[in-house]
Amino acid sequence: MRVLGIETSTYSGSVAIVEEGKILGEIFFNNGPFHSEKLLPMIDCLLREVEVDKKLIDGIAVAVGPGSFTALRIGISTAKGIALSLGIPIVGVSSLEILALNLLFTPFVICSIMDARKNELFAAFFISTKECADNRISEDLLISPRDLTKMIHEKTVLIGNGALVYEDFLRSVLGERVLFSPSHFNFPRASNCAILGAKRLKKGNTDDLSALAPQYLRRADAEILKER
Repeated sequence: MRVLGIETSTYSGSVAIVEEGKILGEIFFNNGPFHSEKLLPMIDCLLREVEVDKKLIDGIAVAVGPGSFTALRIGISTAKGIALSLGIPIVGVSSLEILALNLLFTPFVICSIMDARKNELFAAFFISTKECADNRISEDLLISPRDLTKMIHEKTVLIGNGALVYEDFLRSVLGERVLFSPSHFNFPRASNCAILGAKRLKKGNTDDLSALAPQYLRRADAEILKER
C-alpha cells in the first residue's frame, strides 16, 4: 500500500510517501506558518521526485490535531480534496501519536506535549514496543503544565515543542523523573503520519470523508468572542 502523509499541526509542516513501511520520500519545512502557500507545491514536488503518479496513491493519512487551528484546517482540507478527486480512502491521525513515534524503542513512558498557548499544553501518554510507539495509555488532553506534572510518577521521556517551552518548569518540579528528547525529534513528521495511517487503512479502518475534522480540544477564540 502506497500512502501519502500530510502533517500540518504546528508551524512546521511536511509531506511524505510511504510504501509498505518504507519511506520513499519526505519534504519538511520549519521556517514559519506558510502551509497555504507551500503544501500543494510540496506534494507535487514530492511525487515528481519519487516518480510516483498521484493515481498510484492508495490512501491518505493526515494529522488531525491537536495543534494550530489554521494549519490543521489547511492540511485536512488539502487531504480531503486529494482523496475526493482520486477516490481513495483517508484516515486522520493524532498529532501527539505522530510525535510519539519519533521515540521508538525507549523503555520509558513517552509523553508527547505541544504548546497550546494560554499556559496550557496538549498532551498524551504512550508506551513504546518493538513495533511502534503508538500504544496509548491516555487520551489526548488539554492540560496545564502544573496538572501535567501530577500525572507523571515514573521515568518519562518528554517530546514536542511544549517540552521546550516549559522545560525549566518541568525540570524543577519533576527532576530525574523526566528526560527530554533531542531537539530535532520535537517535530511531528508526515512519514510517521503515513506509517500510522497505513496500518489503519490496511485494516479498513478509514474515516468518513465528509465528517473528518480537526481535533482542536478547545474552541477557537473567534468562536468564544462571537458567542459573547
